[in-house]
Amino acid sequence: MRKVLALLLPALLMLTACSGSGSSEPLSSVKVSSNGDGAVPTVEFDTPLTAEEPTLVRVNDGDGEELAEGQTASVRLVVLDPESGEAGQETYTAEAAEDIAVDDSLKQGNEQMYDALVGAPVGSDFAYYVPGNEQAGTATQFIVFTLTDARDVPTRAWGSDVDPVEGQPTVTLDDDGKPSITIPEGDAPTELIAQELKKGDGPVVEADDTVTVQYHGVKWSDGSVFDSSWERGAPTSFGLNQVISAWTDGLAGKTVGSQILIVAPPATAYGANEGNELQNETLVFVVDILETK
Repeated sequence: MRKVLALLLPALLMLTACSGSGSSEPLSSVKVSSNGDGAVPTVEFDTPLTAEEPTLVRVNDGDGEELAEGQTASVRLVVLDPESGEAGQETYTAEAAEDIAVDDSLKQGNEQMYDALVGAPVGSDFAYYVPGNEQAGTATQFIVFTLTDARDVPTRAWGSDVDPVEGQPTVTLDDDGKPSITIPEGDAPTELIAQELKKGDGPVVEADDTVTVQYHGVKWSDGSVFDSSWERGAPTSFGLNQVISAWTDGLAGKTVGSQILIVAPPATAYGANEGNELQNETLVFVVDILETK
């Protein structure tokens, strides 16, 4: 549900999932200089930058604790043009960092990223180059990212169960906590629903907080999944002022550890925006609130 760069890093992880890893030599000219917290670093390298294989190198060592397998890595990143060196989109100045679960799923999907992160000290800078593939229709990508945090984050809500409300979508969980949603018969509601399925014992979420969640979203119209952090394999973080109003209004006031059923009529989601695949759709989410800050 993030509005900027939310899928960039996951997309790069998928691009390299079936590719080999290259020598670090093509990125040997990359230099990264910090400009302080909340600022994009200065990145210098010889242009044009090219590599035949996906290449990921640690440019600078941080001075923080080393990231351990199973933790969640928070990273800030900037996209760079390998031809000109110009910087493009970035998350160094955004409210929330990108999160990567450094677990077996990452190891199986992108061992190169897994190996780079495990044991890396917080504060380390990395350069990551993924060559384009004409057959797959993908463009060359080059990013620099900084490991800003390494922490233990639960992957599912742990609160006490709350009795379901009759007539609302029903939710079942698999052994790992991934939800499935069944839409009831009848018309979609016209008012926002934000119903606790589990009541957590953690801090209360404020409307301007940055939250870390797992979520699963389906369309009321046909029950099809349109977005899911569970399917991407990791929780995600975002500012509550960066998302649709159903999420801001539905999560504010809830507690960490809770699982929330959100039913979002179009006016609280994407409305009648022409060209949006979710135009005029009532959306149903199950959201596990894992952290707030």
